[in-house]
Amino acid sequence: MTHMKHILTVLAFVVAFVSCNERPVVVRDTIPYVKQLAADTTGTFRLVHTYRTAGTKGSIAVIGEPEAAARLADALLSADRVDNIDGRSSQDRLPDFAGETFDILMDLYNAPYLRLAASSPDSLREVTVRNVVTAVDTVAYSNAADPRSRLSKTRAKVFVLANSLLSEYGAFDVDTLFKMAGREAIILTPVEAMLREAARSGCKSVAVWAPAEARSAYENAAKKLTPQLEVTVVSTTGNDVLRPAFRDMLGTYRSLKPGGNLDAVLLDSFTVSLEELEAEKEHIHRQITEEDMAFDRILTPRFRFIEPNASLTAALYRLLRERNLFTHDIAYPVVRYYQTEENLEGDFVPVEVSAAYLSAQTKSEPAYVPDID
Repeated sequence: MTHMKHILTVLAFVVAFVSCNERPVVVRDTIPYVKQLAADTTGTFRLVHTYRTAGTKGSIAVIGEPEAAARLADALLSADRVDNIDGRSSQDRLPDFAGETFDILMDLYNAPYLRLAASSPDSLREVTVRNVVTAVDTVAYSNAADPRSRLSKTRAKVFVLANSLLSEYGAFDVDTLFKMAGREAIILTPVEAMLREAARSGCKSVAVWAPAEARSAYENAAKKLTPQLEVTVVSTTGNDVLRPAFRDMLGTYRSLKPGGNLDAVLLDSFTVSLEELEAEKEHIHRQITEEDMAFDRILTPRFRFIEPNASLTAALYRLLRERNLFTHDIAYPVVRYYQTEENLEGDFVPVEVSAAYLSAQTKSEPAYVPDID
């Protein structure tokens, strides 16, 4: 009998060991909020457990600060770079995301993210998780102060983060939460999209023009995804005028990389005017001053700007096509806008707002759009 007990004890240990090994290995510790959700299997965790990565049903959730999310939404809705039948790079006068539903979650309540990243990074990580959970949920409101104003919204199938800080502060925690529920979160970030675009286009050396708080997001992603790229993150402060600020950025790069050359500058902004930057680049090419000549030597003949709206648009199209997630409906995209506001309990909730409300706040800028193949 004692011998049998010993055998059962050993078997129990082996089963426990195997079970533990089947769980996802988490090298980095997640935030307490994710552990709290995972412990309550009757609430949000159950909601995440119902998320599906297969099939065509569900919306594409765009998550970020109001202006950035709205600008990215405009780029996605107006995209027509691809033939919808065979995927060739050819306009067919039909939106590339025909038949898709977009839920634009503009996080007014928690913006600006730079403030959170500087003062409380874990709070920003929690904000990212909360927003993704909101996108998975089917509940929204027409009035944050009235709990009876509940609306039905579409459950997201893909999450597009319209902010590089969310890549570093929260994407890992979202992935961890979904893995704990036995699911895979399909997330697109501007960091990965722009780095991959630079690599796909044959760039060798690039500068990322980004705030210091986003530095680790780009550096960590570059080591993992594009080790063949020489990536230098350049942060500048003190000049709010775009064209002189671009010169400041080139001057900082020259001091960091004496003799270095640039195939591209990755712009960590969804609202920057490419028109102004292109004009300044052409001014530098005319080599009127000694500074122009010095800067012109930095820029290779193939130099260009890569920005997140176009990169994410191309990345989303490839993702939906490769994973067979397109709805394939011949119809214009459906879009619904939500902004986060505080409810009576002090939590932020999604409140539906009209497109007319946003039209006065956003203005489209010309953008370089990469080929999609």
